[in-house]
Amino acid sequence: MARHRTPQRLIAGSIALAVAVTGGVLVASPANAASVPDTQRYAPRGIPDRITLTPGEDPTTQQVISWRSSTSVAEGIVEYRSLTPTPYPSGVQKVTSEDRVEQQTDLGYTQAVHTAKITGLQPGVAYMYRVGDGTNFSEWQDFETASAGDERFSFIYLGDVQNGIHSDASRVVRNAFRDRPNADLVLQIGDLVNDAESDAEWGQLDDAFSYTLGTQQFLTTPGNHEYDGGLSEQWQNQFTYPDNGPQGEGDVYDELDGTVYYTDHQGVRFVSLNSNIVDTEGLAVQAEWLDTVLADNPGEWAVVYFHHPVYSLDEGRNNLGIRQSWGPILEEHNVDLVLTGHDHAYGRGNLDANEQNLPAGADPELSHTGPVYVSSSVGSKFYEAGPRHWNENDAHLRRLVTGMQTYQVVDIADGTLRFESRTADGAFLDGFTITKKDGQKLVVDGVEPQVIDPGTPSPCLGCEVPPDPVDPIDPVDPVGDFAYEHLAHLDSVMPNSAGGAHTAALPAGAAYDEGRDVLYLGDQNSRKVFEIDPDTDTVLREMTLPENIRDLGIDEENKLLYVGQQNRNWVVVSIADEDFGQVKRGPYTIIESQRSIDVDPVNDYVYVAVPARGVEVFRASTGETLGVIRGTADAYYVAADPATGTIVTTKFQSVAGTPDLQAFAANDGFRLLWEKEVRAGARQVDIDSERGLLYVGYTGTAADSGGFSVHSLASGAQLVDQVGPEFGKDGYGIAVDEEHERVFVANRDFRLNPPGEELAAKAVTVSIRTDGGEPVDPVDPVDPVDPTDPSDGPYTATALTAIPTATPDGADEIRPVGSVVDPVTGLLYLADEMRPARVHVIDPETDKVVRTLSAPTLDPVEDGLRDIAFDAATNELTVAFGDNWVVMDAETGAKVRGPFAFSGGVRGMDVDSAGGRVFGALRGTGFDVRDAATGELIRTVEGPADGGAWRTHGIAYDAADDRIYVSNSDATGSTQGIRVYDGEDYSLLDTLNVDGADFRSIAVDTAADTLVVGHQSITFDDSGVSVYRASDLSLVERLSAHAFGNKVYGVSIDTNTHALYVSARDRYPAGVIKVARPDAG
Repeated sequence: MARHRTPQRLIAGSIALAVAVTGGVLVASPANAASVPDTQRYAPRGIPDRITLTPGEDPTTQQVISWRSSTSVAEGIVEYRSLTPTPYPSGVQKVTSEDRVEQQTDLGYTQAVHTAKITGLQPGVAYMYRVGDGTNFSEWQDFETASAGDERFSFIYLGDVQNGIHSDASRVVRNAFRDRPNADLVLQIGDLVNDAESDAEWGQLDDAFSYTLGTQQFLTTPGNHEYDGGLSEQWQNQFTYPDNGPQGEGDVYDELDGTVYYTDHQGVRFVSLNSNIVDTEGLAVQAEWLDTVLADNPGEWAVVYFHHPVYSLDEGRNNLGIRQSWGPILEEHNVDLVLTGHDHAYGRGNLDANEQNLPAGADPELSHTGPVYVSSSVGSKFYEAGPRHWNENDAHLRRLVTGMQTYQVVDIADGTLRFESRTADGAFLDGFTITKKDGQKLVVDGVEPQVIDPGTPSPCLGCEVPPDPVDPIDPVDPVGDFAYEHLAHLDSVMPNSAGGAHTAALPAGAAYDEGRDVLYLGDQNSRKVFEIDPDTDTVLREMTLPENIRDLGIDEENKLLYVGQQNRNWVVVSIADEDFGQVKRGPYTIIESQRSIDVDPVNDYVYVAVPARGVEVFRASTGETLGVIRGTADAYYVAADPATGTIVTTKFQSVAGTPDLQAFAANDGFRLLWEKEVRAGARQVDIDSERGLLYVGYTGTAADSGGFSVHSLASGAQLVDQVGPEFGKDGYGIAVDEEHERVFVANRDFRLNPPGEELAAKAVTVSIRTDGGEPVDPVDPVDPVDPTDPSDGPYTATALTAIPTATPDGADEIRPVGSVVDPVTGLLYLADEMRPARVHVIDPETDKVVRTLSAPTLDPVEDGLRDIAFDAATNELTVAFGDNWVVMDAETGAKVRGPFAFSGGVRGMDVDSAGGRVFGALRGTGFDVRDAATGELIRTVEGPADGGAWRTHGIAYDAADDRIYVSNSDATGSTQGIRVYDGEDYSLLDTLNVDGADFRSIAVDTAADTLVVGHQSITFDDSGVSVYRASDLSLVERLSAHAFGNKVYGVSIDTNTHALYVSARDRYPAGVIKVARPDAG
């Protein structure tokens, strides 16, 4: 339904009058007051804020509303009725929120986010509403449901906000609302903030939009800055969209859930895609869904939006996978608008093909058909931009503006769509009109044609046939056995260590010196290059360079490293003893941002892989640029073979049907020799010149990714594929020791962005070629000394195989969390966080899963479990999930009673069987005490007021001494790790002072005076468990180094044997580790 309001603008005359009154000068008072800290400015209260409207499954009859409050608000309420002029309206209806999520923020406080859905509304009707807790409410606001027909309406389109949210972006947003106060929707294409979990930035965003998010439907899709390892909790909790995206089982569907959706509004289908999930599977799943959604569009118009552009304006970027996978579908269905951002510039264009065969009378200078592709930016961060990606892909960039904040308004009515882009002050910048009549569509520009400088292309190498071409020789592939086995890890630089003399932050390029038998390892973020003896895993020396490092190439004869640096240049550095680490030549400028470098000292070439352009070739001796090899656009890594003059490059794109490897002949005019498609994730390359072998390293940490493959350099034929993280994990550098046929992969799984996080602190993985299953005899390696050798101490860790590290093909994923031991049988009951809701029953003696029980939760298919407790007297299990708990039979899994609700989201749980109590650790506050039979609340014990930041995670009950032990985790700035309460009056008895505790789980064994906490950390030295005395909380033993569990989400103790069971959520080194303690019987 069209909304009718009168825009209110400042009149220029009033400004002039104000200037005249003040004598012609606008004067600002000096800012003497102290600034308000973010912890106060953005802290939640009992009064609602951050109120946001998003569409329901049927926007004509439903409305979804989310808002924020302090955690003191236990239940969110919406009051609403049809809009009325009466100041004290009657007939007000009420709904309670369907969802309440407690969210720990980076500022230390916890906030509650409520989401409610109003149903049964009438189409095209205005409603007034307010949100609150029944006493404390927001102001009354209003919204209008969509009309059932194709009535005229307007919407606002906004690009990246991200930077200068409060100071710069706010004026753009508010001018947009002044221009279209009657807009039904606001569409934004991601990067709302710069830091995904910064509550201050989300607060600034709310300030910038003011009340408008609560009066107009807000459509958004995540940008890359909404990700910090995974999708921001802030984003997920604030924005709820129709659950009509791709449906299926597997990680990719979980990643897309809530971000890929469509909504229909008065004749327009709005479709959101997630351009952050663009591996091969992510692209394919979304492409298939998009094709169906567009084919089934009941309306006249289609608008598709996602963050990364089909045709990049930033010439240093190239979204090939999106263009090849989604582009043809957008064109086939003749989508009207494709709205994106990411490149921090304004650009608009179309395919060249859509400028042909125009309707009669159309102006060919100003007209075209097909989709219109637009990118824009709201914030004050800008990039250089150009038309190269458009020109090279048969597309016409019609309008390009850089360094300008813009907003866009779109009006749709009676077969016409009018699009206008305006600057921050409301001035017209660009516009066009789309008309549809008699089955024909025409797009007509509202501005004169713009002449855009195409730039000066680099000379093309390989574009001309050489005057005396070399006759190609039929390739001869190497023969013999090609099998490799894992040999060692190199961790002397300890990239995930809490300390150490040589610390690498982000291992990247690698090169091997055959003469000295040393490995050079580049560290991208510390600007260091380490010289490592791989036989002893010792750092011999290191150098620090002027800039961050991308990759390394080596000239052994002249004792030089060629280093690609992050800021578009390369340098030559000495590795000779007399001047080690000194820059000998350079820096030399590279055309765009690069990823990889290699040198061919025999032919005097340096090759640099520039994804946006291709492989740029330089004269090694002078740094002179010679040009770009034809057909190498999207090149990510490059390797050169001085013996044959062959250059091999990878295209890190994982687009089916597109070659991933290319080989060229430098001594034959850079002629293309061969192209090959390999598995997804091909990234880095190195060459064994002596044997004519090409080594290709792969990214990824899963069992079916990472590792390396070996190919014939002559033909590209694959000889062997060593898949899995044991052969290299998320490799960003690869080097080959030709003499001993060892393969070194630099493991760079420490980044925050997907696919994940580091599981073991090993900077380099070493593999060796075997001959018929027997290893080639290299220089005898010295086994690296592990930082902690658990076998030498009194605590012995055994990784059980019942829950394997790798998920078997076709099996459901398992994430071990809480566990409990049956003291009679010794069986271990293990809760599974992954859906479906399951309990795995393990016999530790045989190391087998004896049965798996389905937990009778509210939704066993979708629920995952958090923790588990056992009552030996009744043979009953109590399991916690979401913000609920249920009691089930330990033998059959049948429901005994429940489910019952806790006061909030639960992380840990335990039971007092004799006293009939259930204890639930509430993540945001303290813990609930509930009646075990009825579920009634006995008492909620709040978290500490004196202990700084606190987020309860683990809870354990000591029946012998009637004590409750509670642990803290995930609380930035926390000063307490454990709190001990009296089980009768719940008074505080003791505390353990620990800064930044990560005590995710806790268990107590009174007879052994033992209290064990599991550490959530994935850092090598900070992982595992800690053992304390239960009586005085003194530390007994710190067990780390991953052998005792990584990311420990559950601990339990067998009170008969005193053995400890550790649940490693990421199943490293296994899902369950059994720890024999010195007091074990």
